[in-house]
Amino acid sequence: MVKKGEKVTAKVTSLVNYGAFCEVVDGDDTIKGLIHISEFSDYFVSDISQFVNVGDEVEVEVIEIITDKNQVKLSYKKIRPELLKENQSKIKETGDGFDNLKNIVESK
Repeated sequence: MVKKGEKVTAKVTSLVNYGAFCEVVDGDDTIKGLIHISEFSDYFVSDISQFVNVGDEVEVEVIEIITDKNQVKLSYKKIRPELLKENQSKIKETGDGFDNLKNIVESK
């Protein structure tokens, strides 16, 4: 059985506007998977076919396992650092809202 965080090869079986459906072969078992559009890149994705096409075999990371349905959620961007944004924001979310933004507003 595949594990969360594991890198696997997935074969793209179909493209939809919200992601790519895939199959991951695990021994004698075939697991259905989805790479959601948000898992292709941190940057704007207008067309998933810029990244994958039906029939492609791509390396992805397992981010969630749904055992009762024999399905996995997959990430294309997690193993491709060039698709990730660096977190340089000075505004940090806190339990009470956004810390730096709150301080800026209160000081005026």
